[in-house]
Amino acid sequence: MKPLFEIQRLSHSLDDLTFSWSDAAGYYRVYKNDQQVYEGTAAEFTDGELDPRHPFQYTVERVEDDQVQDVIVMQTSALTTTMEDEHPLQRLVITTITAASQIALSWEWIKGVKKFDVYRNGKYVQTVEDNRFIDRECPLSESVTYSISGTRPLIDSNHHMNVSKSMAAKVFDAVTPNDPESEPTEEVYTFTVHVKRRDQLLQPVAKRKKAKQIDQWKFRYTTFLKEDILKNPNLLSPLPYFTGDDRDFNPEGKSFRTRVNMEGQFDGKENPLQFTKAVGPSIGLNYLKRYKRHGHASVDGIKIKRLEGELKEINFEVNHDVGNPLTASPSIHYEVKGHLDREGNIDLVGYHNDAPHHEIYLSLNDGDWQTIHRSESEGLAYLSGVLGDNYWRYMTCN
Repeated sequence: MKPLFEIQRLSHSLDDLTFSWSDAAGYYRVYKNDQQVYEGTAAEFTDGELDPRHPFQYTVERVEDDQVQDVIVMQTSALTTTMEDEHPLQRLVITTITAASQIALSWEWIKGVKKFDVYRNGKYVQTVEDNRFIDRECPLSESVTYSISGTRPLIDSNHHMNVSKSMAAKVFDAVTPNDPESEPTEEVYTFTVHVKRRDQLLQPVAKRKKAKQIDQWKFRYTTFLKEDILKNPNLLSPLPYFTGDDRDFNPEGKSFRTRVNMEGQFDGKENPLQFTKAVGPSIGLNYLKRYKRHGHASVDGIKIKRLEGELKEINFEVNHDVGNPLTASPSIHYEVKGHLDREGNIDLVGYHNDAPHHEIYLSLNDGDWQTIHRSESEGLAYLSGVLGDNYWRYMTCN
């Protein structure tokens, strides 16, 4: 039986990475980001020139009689040391390997995480106790999105990304009922990889059709309260109830707590970037759940910054701290960093408190909204402090 043409071994160090593949006769060519870096009969390659800023992609071609017979595409990144207080998923090495026979994912261990739940296109597949997953069932002609999710006890965490507490948060802690059984005791880690159709991805480099370039893009981050009316966890507040947004996840949802919209263009020069910030009204109710007063929080708590990058890419950062203007309450806090380039490569990473609902979407070339990340609220009481942070990352393998 003919052996499957697959990656057999991959090892990272701080200086280089080495990988080998099935030695199926013939000779081999290796490309890095479509630039040839190796040709020969040895079924192994070592790369000592690694850029830690972004993931990179290798293509391995097996050649017989001057014809490419098999192709493997592997996307990975450089192993680096994690900086103090850095987002734990930002430098995590996530490797995606595509071959005709499989899609394989592997990732660095996250300290304290014992198991990972695997989802394919939003549907649960299985739970693994290793740092890898192999899928041999996905059709070649379909793109696929994998999400890998794990939790770890807060006691194992070295990261307190939002260590400072406002006076409002301290007051909120003091007057919120303490229920140890209901307090969040775990951090959530989820990374998502969208893999292009393999019948398009696994083409010889010389024959690959150039992907349609991205001319324009839109990004939307919304926080909202799913309930129609919800109880104020601050027992000393004169406003025992608040109105919510009375809706579920929806990129076009009209009601929200906060919303950030960004849109940009790739023109090869300035690549203009525009954004808007909006805060929905906070409406307080009395004990009879009737209107008492309302207010608007300031958008000044939303900071958007464009980061440096090459002409073919756009990099940005959003820092968000918006509280309830009517009562002592901690802010809704989240942070996100984004990278997009004209070839459609996407790398978004962020974290947020586990309240309220969070939803993130992206649209390319006026296409439909793509879901990047969604998270349901654990309850308003969980805005307090840093308990229950949710760390996420979204990447493409094109």
